Amino acid sequence: MTKAILIIILIFTMAINIFGQQCDSCKKEFDKLLIIKENSKVSQTDLEKSWQITKKLYTLKYTDYIDSVANGTSYVSHSLTKIFSDICIKTGGELGVDYYFNYLTLTKGSAEEERSFALERLFVKYPEIVFNKIGTDNDLLNDLTWGFLNNRYYGAINPLETEDYTAMTVYENGPKPILNKDNCKSIFFETNPSMKTKYSDYKYQIDYIINSAIENLKENE
Repeated sequence: MTKAILIIILIFTMAINIFGQQCDSCKKEFDKLLIIKENSKVSQTDLEKSWQITKKLYTLKYTDYIDSVANGTSYVSHSLTKIFSDICIKTGGELGVDYYFNYLTLTKGSAEEERSFALERLFVKYPEIVFNKIGTDNDLLNDLTWGFLNNRYYGAINPLETEDYTAMTVYENGPKPILNKDNCKSIFFETNPSMKTKYSDYKYQIDYIINSAIENLKENE
């Protein structure tokens, strides 16, 4: 699978300001996140450290790891949302979920789609914890639905699971889309098999996601 040139990424998601482009200390802090993300396990101490770094970088608007700048264009390779969410997923359990929801609160109002994609990946790993955290919050259920529609576009196993900036990337010879209004429900349960036996406990949330996803797919036929 060949990845096309990231034209949209290179213009600013992002509106990376001049300070963000030149912030060497920000890049060093981001490097610390990348190191933690590669650990086989993430401790509570490392998670808290990651959270403090993430809050600082978000405040400074350094939300994308800048590899280089040429002719006024920033070339980026990692988003802050993807890296921090991966750290939360690797931490796992209620702790990891709680910290990612802290991030959702911090970034509330952001139009960045990776927030929703990451929420869905977190849900797949820890479905009951995430549902218990969301409750009947329709805004969060909408985010989770959007994540499902995009992450499962190619089926229950996402071949682009480890990729960043998938919302802004055009792929040459990419995988074939699979998700449609007819198989939407089955793909949801294939992706989240534990929800079959827990359906009665989370009926509202499951029905909301599936029905909203089907309506979206119908509108885009």
